[in-house]
Amino acid sequence: MSDTAKLTPLMQQFWEIKNQHLDKILFFRMGDFYEMFHDDAKIAAPILNIALTSRNKKSADDTPMCGIPYHSVAAPLGKLLAAGLKVAICDQLEDPDTAKGIVKRGVTRILSPGMVYDPETLSELSANFVAAFDNKTISFLDATTGECFYYETTTEKSDAISKKAIELLVLLQPSEIVLTKEQKESSEHLGKLTFYKSEFNDLEENWPERFQNAPVSAKRLLTYATRMQGVHVLSAMQEFTRRELGGNMSLGANTLKHLEVFQSYRGEDRGSLFYAINRTKTSAGARLLKSWLQFPLLSKEILNSRYERIEKWMGKPSELKILRQALGQMGDIERRLTKISYSNCHVRDLMSLMNSLQVGLQISPLIPELNENPHNKKVQQIEKIANQILKTLIDDLPLNMKSGGYIRTGVRADLDELISLSENGQKLLLELEAREKEATGISSLKVRYNNVFGYYIEVTNSHKDKVPDHYKRKQTLANAERYITQELDELERKILSSREKRVQLEELVLKELRDFILSQGTLILEVAQKWSELDVLSALSWLAMEQRYVRPRLSHQAVNGQNGDMNLYIEGSRHPVVEQEVKKTFVPNSISIRGGECLLLTGPNMAGKSTLMRQVAVTALMAQAGSFVPAKAADLPIFEQIFTRIGASDSLSEGLSTFMVEMKETAEMLQGAGERTLVVLDEVGRGTSTYDGMSLAQAILEYLVESAKSLTLFATHYHEITDLAKKHTQIHNAHMGVQEHGQDIQFLYTLKSGPANKSYGIQVAKLAGLPDTVVKRAAVLLREHEEQVHARADAGAFGRVGAQNQMDLFALPQGEIEPL
Repeated sequence: MSDTAKLTPLMQQFWEIKNQHLDKILFFRMGDFYEMFHDDAKIAAPILNIALTSRNKKSADDTPMCGIPYHSVAAPLGKLLAAGLKVAICDQLEDPDTAKGIVKRGVTRILSPGMVYDPETLSELSANFVAAFDNKTISFLDATTGECFYYETTTEKSDAISKKAIELLVLLQPSEIVLTKEQKESSEHLGKLTFYKSEFNDLEENWPERFQNAPVSAKRLLTYATRMQGVHVLSAMQEFTRRELGGNMSLGANTLKHLEVFQSYRGEDRGSLFYAINRTKTSAGARLLKSWLQFPLLSKEILNSRYERIEKWMGKPSELKILRQALGQMGDIERRLTKISYSNCHVRDLMSLMNSLQVGLQISPLIPELNENPHNKKVQQIEKIANQILKTLIDDLPLNMKSGGYIRTGVRADLDELISLSENGQKLLLELEAREKEATGISSLKVRYNNVFGYYIEVTNSHKDKVPDHYKRKQTLANAERYITQELDELERKILSSREKRVQLEELVLKELRDFILSQGTLILEVAQKWSELDVLSALSWLAMEQRYVRPRLSHQAVNGQNGDMNLYIEGSRHPVVEQEVKKTFVPNSISIRGGECLLLTGPNMAGKSTLMRQVAVTALMAQAGSFVPAKAADLPIFEQIFTRIGASDSLSEGLSTFMVEMKETAEMLQGAGERTLVVLDEVGRGTSTYDGMSLAQAILEYLVESAKSLTLFATHYHEITDLAKKHTQIHNAHMGVQEHGQDIQFLYTLKSGPANKSYGIQVAKLAGLPDTVVKRAAVLLREHEEQVHARADAGAFGRVGAQNQMDLFALPQGEIEPL
């Protein structure tokens, strides 16, 4: 806005603030509303589905505007952030009733996808990370829970991002990445990431002691967070902890996608592994379970410890049920603590925290670690915090804090007096009136109030001679006189100012209580983490009993690249998602593969090959997350990584075809595969000509068993490859059972030894609903093709003939992923 001289003082103030935040939607507080003006209003109104109106509609200075009530601002803000917008909150910094001239206003918070207004607008099951990196580390911060950590991921260039950092970004899915100008301009890999990116170049070094040793990337996040939300955001934040990359199974983005760990292929929560096994009762527990699935363990000792605790609860079903009922009453302590750090938090947030802490205190005796020194002292401190909240706040808290009325009596003597005055003012006036009647002998004496003269004592003219000398005349009427006394004057001042003073003093007491709670924030979060672990382990116990899961037996082996027992045996293996989703009974299968060997699967689509391979990988992942597994028995190695290559999708935006995507993913797999790797390959080589694809599939399989020596599950429609089992003892042919009924087939979903002898493509096409005329014509053409193949073989054109040379006309279209 260039000519501010013609603007009203209010709009001049608006533009002074707006000009400092041109890249943001400005929420401008006016009374009970946050107003948006000009382009901000035009952008926000359609997103929020609210009316776009205007000020001075008929004048040349027409101002588009829209508004949101201040008390229901969280949901609209969530919509704007979800649309990729930043928002600046401009609040009134003084009481409008006492302000002289224009109310002082200023920006109190800046919001972005990673720095939200209210954590309750987010999914309670997912973290809301902001990330930043330098040439040595990548750091993550969740301002809604206070969780902070970093990984060492060294690169040569200061503005470059390492491959490992990219993998962590894809795995943890931050809502926002904070980049310097140099990083934004030079990191070519970042252009392929769809995360919200914010440019931020400032870096402060002066931090509280617990952040002093944080890396540069972490301090940039701290600087960003405090600039956006204010320094109070630090009060609910933990110190940055270093996480080791070597202690966890490596899971790439493709593996998470192909195994549908967090989302189904349809992009939905339902149908994912997490959805199928999540039985947690708390939000923090659900987020912790998700983290366990993101970072499966390599430590046999820690895994067995988790199994033992699960087993313990399975042996106490009645106690487990009571525990889960208690956990169901626990709120989101992490995010509630963060809300309390905001100056505009509601007093009910503190009461909610207290209720959750009390639940935690009930279940703490069930956690051995919390009953031993020094942890038991932390539990005692939690009890003090809960009691302090209980002693300070009343039970029935008001919805509106504006008038006070939420602090108990007995907290402060001066506040008790104000509470008594504001709530018992009329009673005190009646008591004064009774005393004056008795002292003067004037039975008709009245204590009254009006807006002009305030409180007064009224005496009729017939009793004027009884009025004491200390009565001061205030007003003369036709039939009476009105007086004031020193006692009434003092009582008047107390009553009229008691409400305002009470509100101010209650706000002070509330701030002191908030400061006390936040000073104990690290301790609260530390103990709450133990409660979350109990929630996850008890949930996994419940799941195991509900779904008939068993404790896996982990191989006796060394880790970190050393040799060990990599044999896998699963009796009665089931897919944890499919068996809950399908209406019919799931058919279990038993699988036995020695380390470095390959199970080579052939057979028609829809027979269950993909499901079988995925359930083996999912079982391994669940076991290393610390869960029991869907089987009758399971002997499992500890895998350092799982690679999957199941289908592909065109990356047209990158100029990559389906086949190129397939080969790039396979190349990455082969470069990383080793003896401690589980490899799942489904239909590799389909994206090119038959002989090219067959040759590539065979070469890839040979590399896996000869060089990488990975434990491999390999499904193919190239039946010629099954001959490799004659040459390589590490390759074992198997197929999914099919029963023929004339021209029809029935899938048995059972794993059988040996290669499949038919593809059953035409029968599958018939099951899929192709018209009978098309199916019959295909059968005729098939016989003709087979006769041609036999004729050429007789002429010496091919060395191998028969049904296994059948063309794979009815495999899934290239690039499509076979559904579970």
